[in-house]
Amino acid sequence: MTDPDATPIVRVVLVDDESLIRSGFRFVLAADPAIEVVGEAADGAAAIELVRAHRPDVVLMDVRMPGIAGPEATAVIVRQSSARVLAMTSFDAEDQLLRMLDAGASGYLLKDESPARIIDAVRRTAQGDTIVSSASIAQLVHRVVSDQGGAGRREAAERVALLTERERSVARGVASGATNDEIGAELHIAAGTVKTHLEQVFQKLGVRKRVQVGVLLERAGLGPAEV
Repeated sequence: MTDPDATPIVRVVLVDDESLIRSGFRFVLAADPAIEVVGEAADGAAAIELVRAHRPDVVLMDVRMPGIAGPEATAVIVRQSSARVLAMTSFDAEDQLLRMLDAGASGYLLKDESPARIIDAVRRTAQGDTIVSSASIAQLVHRVVSDQGGAGRREAAERVALLTERERSVARGVASGATNDEIGAELHIAAGTVKTHLEQVFQKLGVRKRVQVGVLLERAGLGPAEV
């Protein structure tokens, strides 16, 4: 009989072309009984197939890999499944990281983070949190749009125009990196109400990730990013 009070198991797929990195993350995650590694892949193509087969909650995805790299694999996984992708990166992979976030990754994790931080990041990603600081979200979103030279501005503006005034306020809060609780406090509404508005924002903008909301607003010239 299933215990209704038991902590749900977070199912994880590890993706990295270096077996040593995968082994290290598997060892770290094994310390938490509420996390289960259900598969490992050395490239994006294998990752896509594993996600289809195992339906994980979280995919820890390397940014740079041979063949189908992290950004391309992330875009397919986000489009075809409910799995949340958490990018694994290092400081020298910023350009690829930006592509990962634009493809729909829920955030990023440095490979040399502490075991406690890695476990916490996986848990929070499974819960829908964005794993990146508020300031970093604004800066990264601004960098994505700046590098693209304003591409897609008209389309982004048309999509943002579909939002109500309250939905736009919620979207701005999301783009700044604020949590639902923080947005609710700012707008004097409940966090549950923020979530309801955010669901409408996702639907109208045609996105699934909070970072993608920031990218669209920035493209439309309405983002909060400051550098």
